[in-house]
Amino acid sequence: MPVIQNPDHLTTKWLSERVGEAVEKFELSREKSNWAQHACISATMENGSLRSFRLKLCLGENYYRSEVDYYMEDYVGLKDAPLVKCFDACFEEGVGYHLLLEDLASTHSDRKIVEPTLGHGLAIAEALGRMHAYYWERFEVPAVSKLDSYFNKVQSGIAGIEEETGRQFARRMAIHEHEMRVRWSNPVAMTLLHGDLNPTNVLTPIGHDSPVYFLDRQPLGDSLTYGLAVSDLAYALAPWWAFEFRKQHEMEILRQWYEAVGKPSYTWEQTLLDWQLSVEQCLHVPILWCSEPDGPKGMRWLWAWQLGNITGELVG
Repeated sequence: MPVIQNPDHLTTKWLSERVGEAVEKFELSREKSNWAQHACISATMENGSLRSFRLKLCLGENYYRSEVDYYMEDYVGLKDAPLVKCFDACFEEGVGYHLLLEDLASTHSDRKIVEPTLGHGLAIAEALGRMHAYYWERFEVPAVSKLDSYFNKVQSGIAGIEEETGRQFARRMAIHEHEMRVRWSNPVAMTLLHGDLNPTNVLTPIGHDSPVYFLDRQPLGDSLTYGLAVSDLAYALAPWWAFEFRKQHEMEILRQWYEAVGKPSYTWEQTLLDWQLSVEQCLHVPILWCSEPDGPKGMRWLWAWQLGNITGELVG
């Protein structure tokens, strides 16, 4: 069946076939997010039980198949992958895609307004380590043209953040770009990345730090989808956790990730070097906000906070 473009097109027959259980009737309620449309489905099953599903629609020519593969292909062979159950997904070039997911809204929440904890950081590290190990050094390193596109986007935000903060970033980022290009030419510890593990893309049971579920792998055109594994973990912590709290716990969290990856040829000493490089890469997050037309001033509330978390230096 092609991509669902309107939730009104759903039928009990289609739902029943996808979830593998007879649906007697269902009701829809609609939600919108920045990047998608959502239909929450409350279904009455033929046996009288109630189940909840979520139809996610990402429609338009600017969407890629990454999220469809994320649920339906990439981690199918990974036992207990930290993903929400997906019953159906379809992508069409130029149209977009749909996902039919289990709806965990009644029992789980994202981490947007939840204070970070060591236990949660360890849960993220363990889950990411298993996912990273699954694609460890499996593909070629990103093409130079891909890195060129990525760094061109980063460079476009440097003038804005320098003007807003009065700080110098150009030389620091030039040094980092050189170091990152050299490191990323080496396939050691490269893997498939999520790329955007901000707190809204991590679910946990309400009131608990684990287990974690990772959501919304929707890379934009310039995003790096295959790269240095530990960069995923650095991004999950550095821009979002208060600097002192992160520094207090990051070595324990990093060690948990390292042990979950379980690659003896990848030394702890190299892991520490890669961690430092990846935390520095997190500076690209506030800089990229400043590459947008209204980003330097309109998004200052966010990127200034992120910059303080990463560097430990408050922005006035």
